[in-house]
Amino acid sequence: MTIRAVLLGLLGALFIAVLAYLNDHVWVLSSFIASHLPVFVFGSLIVTCLLVNPLLFLLNRNWRLAPRELAVIVMMMLVACSIPSYGFLGVFAKSQVMPTNEYRSRAGWQKNQLREYLPPHMLAAEGKYVKEFTDSGITGAGERGKPISLGEVPWRFWAEPLATWVPLVVLMAVAAVCLALIFHRQWSVAERLRYPIAEIASGFMQQDRSRASPSLFRSSAFWWGLGIILFIRVSNGIYIWSEGNWIHIPMWLNFGAVIGKWFSMSRADVLTWYWLNPAIFPTIVAIAFLLAADVSFSIGIAPPAFMILAWVLLEKYGVSLAHPGLGDFMIGGPAIWQRLGSYVALAVVLGYTGRRYYGDVLKRALTFAQPGGVEPYAAWACRLLILAVVAMVLILSWMGLPWPIAALVVPLVLLAFVGISRINCESGLFVNLPTWQPLGVLLGLFGAAAMGPQAIMIVGLLCMLFTVQPLECIMPFFLNGLRICSNQEIRPQRLTGVAVSTYVLVLVVAIPITLWAVHNYGVRRGNWQYRWSTGMSNFYYDAGDKMVTELKNEGRLAESEQMTPLQRLKNMSPDRKFLWGAGLGALGVLVLSVCRLRLPWWPIHPVILLVWGTRQTAEVGASFLLGWMIKSAVVRLGTTQTYKTTRKLMFGVIAGDLIGALIFMLIGMLYYNFSGRMPKEYIFFPILN
Repeated sequence: MTIRAVLLGLLGALFIAVLAYLNDHVWVLSSFIASHLPVFVFGSLIVTCLLVNPLLFLLNRNWRLAPRELAVIVMMMLVACSIPSYGFLGVFAKSQVMPTNEYRSRAGWQKNQLREYLPPHMLAAEGKYVKEFTDSGITGAGERGKPISLGEVPWRFWAEPLATWVPLVVLMAVAAVCLALIFHRQWSVAERLRYPIAEIASGFMQQDRSRASPSLFRSSAFWWGLGIILFIRVSNGIYIWSEGNWIHIPMWLNFGAVIGKWFSMSRADVLTWYWLNPAIFPTIVAIAFLLAADVSFSIGIAPPAFMILAWVLLEKYGVSLAHPGLGDFMIGGPAIWQRLGSYVALAVVLGYTGRRYYGDVLKRALTFAQPGGVEPYAAWACRLLILAVVAMVLILSWMGLPWPIAALVVPLVLLAFVGISRINCESGLFVNLPTWQPLGVLLGLFGAAAMGPQAIMIVGLLCMLFTVQPLECIMPFFLNGLRICSNQEIRPQRLTGVAVSTYVLVLVVAIPITLWAVHNYGVRRGNWQYRWSTGMSNFYYDAGDKMVTELKNEGRLAESEQMTPLQRLKNMSPDRKFLWGAGLGALGVLVLSVCRLRLPWWPIHPVILLVWGTRQTAEVGASFLLGWMIKSAVVRLGTTQTYKTTRKLMFGVIAGDLIGALIFMLIGMLYYNFSGRMPKEYIFFPILN
């Protein structure tokens, strides 16, 4: 770990802190981050390995960045990606600003006095409409050529919510990093997970000591893959920017006529449209090729399998698995509760599979004994994890959340992070939303009356920050960074301090930049950004409105407000539909896990039950299936050399796709800064909302 690597990593992390929110939420360009395969980080890595490093080698061999240095730089930049946009600040700002204006026009919110259930220090401007704060936050106070200064940001309205939520966010990040350190050895060494994203990065980092370019870049298959995909991306980009006056190469198929013939399929599952109009994402096809066959096949068939199941249940038994509307998103439904049960079962399977190692880690953490095979960093991570969880529970209890609910909501958030991380490390699925929310789980376990309106609102706001769109949660970033660095034989204990220091520094820099951008430009930017601002940022109020109305209709609101924590435990009333949905999801994962362990020929991976029924999987399923088909054909019909050549081709496909996204990100950035107008929308990866 050289000083040069740390300095370059810090420079890249600060660049992300300054530009990520502007790129993704103001200029609305090709996403800077917005997934666990951030275009800027991996696109920059490819450009460095492909162009910059060979040039440095030709000038002076010692100037070239070594693989170990590149690994550290990438790890630091990945950690930085978890803060400025959907990881924290972008979601935090919008969920604070938008409801202050919406509250004025929502009669139901006002009638139910929802704002009164939230402690004032949790909300900017105490959740009230204040012209100085709300108007600038929604529409922006700056003008082209006359941006506001940092001093003109209404900081006094942000002081209390930042003091409330930043400690929780930091503690949650610490807990996620600790979990990653605990899981790292078991997943990477004992279970030998693929870590496809880390494998891709490590593949590009390879070097030959005596040559400017590694063997991968000297392969004609690599250049064919890069050239074809880059040509397609550039051609389609010119087509969009020229408003149709260029060659357009379709990257999607249209089977919409099927919906016309069997309309009930779309009624059973609104996501049917995405599966029957599949988009082809080259990077996802390439990642699927690198996976174990059962993983890519299972994700590929997940959308049609869910569609058929939803169709049969609706037509035969009247049971709907339809995707919930915006108002019910945080409360849940049968399909969402099934995925929650699947996540719980996944945690059970992971714990059982690594029971000896995790037991030794816990023993060393609590007793300071030294059982063999446990690294000191894992034991220290376990101790810090326990302290972070306890601290979060105490803080939430102090904020007004009943302690039984506080003690459950923190593990539920971490469960979501673990599930997302496991799916990412095993399948490379870099855009994945579990969709189940801790609020919906707690409502299913306690019932609205036992939970209480204040707890509903506080947990809802907590979900907004951590689980509504965990596209950039830190745990998968850090796990991939650990694996990339481990491939270069860099010890995890050396990385952790650098990662935590990077996180804190980026947080300090990104907070003023992001809040300045909010009040200079406003949060209503672009088509899908506008939908996010006016829909998703109000989720926790919509959920609270529905639950409080139900309690009023039942005549139990006053009783619910006055319950003590122990009375809430005593009056728990689990929803039978919730228990059935979660139970079936858990049972399904357990059965598939046993079959996969006991039957070598078993073709279905439990990941199918973790991802089906989500919009992101509906969009990428066809690409995973195509990657599986290509790999199956190569393995069955080709030779070992054919597989190696095709693998290099797939690395070229990924390089071409990411370079293309990087090019149009730069074009859009320049266009906006010179013209002041929003650039053309050009989507490379699955839509986020």
